[in-house]
Amino acid sequence: MDMTELNELYEAGEEHRRKGRYIEAISAFRQILIQAPDSPVILRRLGECLLKKGVPREAIGCFHDAIRIDPSDPVQFHQLAEGHRTVGDMDKALIAYERASALSPDHVGYLVDLGWCLADLGSMKKSEELQERALNTFRKACKLNPRDPGALEGLASIHKDRDEIDLALEAIDQALILDPYDLDRIELKDRILRRKG
Repeated sequence: MDMTELNELYEAGEEHRRKGRYIEAISAFRQILIQAPDSPVILRRLGECLLKKGVPREAIGCFHDAIRIDPSDPVQFHQLAEGHRTVGDMDKALIAYERASALSPDHVGYLVDLGWCLADLGSMKKSEELQERALNTFRKACKLNPRDPGALEGLASIHKDRDEIDLALEAIDQALILDPYDLDRIELKDRILRRKG
């Protein structure tokens, strides 16, 4: 297969991926990997499709291979974290989210995902330290982008868990102004109001 054929196959795989035809995309990316087994981009794309198709353990293997080839790409660590989170391995997810955020410290989305992972782990382990780290991570995300509804929702959730109800209401109200139809945020506001009442 020459370079033109590989490019055509990649474009076909990308089109399938964008349209949610993951089986076809997986097939295209696997064919490319036969010729170019050390392509971190193809490994990551294959992993993304496997994750969407419900094969997270195989996806995790693809992300590890991509990271082995290019350990400087934060996207690969973020995808690895998503894979670990999907299979319920929150400690490994946390490590990967932290690495993605360290490589791209101003990426608000990575910070928000890291904050949620810290919050979930803090809740599971009943760890005040992890909850505090989650709060600080959401604060950092809000400082970088005060209009990010996900960061504001994270702040609201942590404040609710700490019984800081007025701060929780302030944050969730700001998130709902920015995104008034998000059902999870509406439900969070209801839970905060119930706790206040």
